[in-house]
Amino acid sequence: MRTIGKAFIALALTAAFAYADSADKGIAAFESGNFQEAVKQFSIAIKENPKSAFAYGLRGHTYNELGDYSKSIADYTQAIKIDPNHAMAYNNRGNAYSMLGDYGKAIVDWTQAIKINPNHVKAYYNRGRAYGKLGDLKNATKDARKACELGECGMLQILGKNKLIRD
Repeated sequence: MRTIGKAFIALALTAAFAYADSADKGIAAFESGNFQEAVKQFSIAIKENPKSAFAYGLRGHTYNELGDYSKSIADYTQAIKIDPNHAMAYNNRGNAYSMLGDYGKAIVDWTQAIKINPNHVKAYYNRGRAYGKLGDLKNATKDARKACELGECGMLQILGKNKLIRD
């Protein structure tokens, strides 16, 4: 969880060339574990370009690492307002809701991420885990199978090992 995916960084920096210096410094701070500095730098990037969904997403991801899920949710919500097709923001906001125990809102966000990107393996995986926590083994199994089809078989293996697979 402590790395920002290279594709996400590339997208963020490409979209954010006007404020790449602040975003770049924020990413470096994040990857070195200096989350407070990362928040500071991403906040500068947002001030320089308040219409950047990626800058909000980066700061939201940092707040997630800090365990400040309310601020994380606020940033992902802003990213979604700017770019309603930002599947990663929906997925990550779902993660934050999940950390707060609000599986209903999390499932709604993961479902939206999947609608935007039908191959969003993490959204299937996360939504399946939430369904499992809610006792909905049929939907948990369905999402686990889809996640496995897309390359992430961990949850399917856990369900199978515990004999919880449901058709």
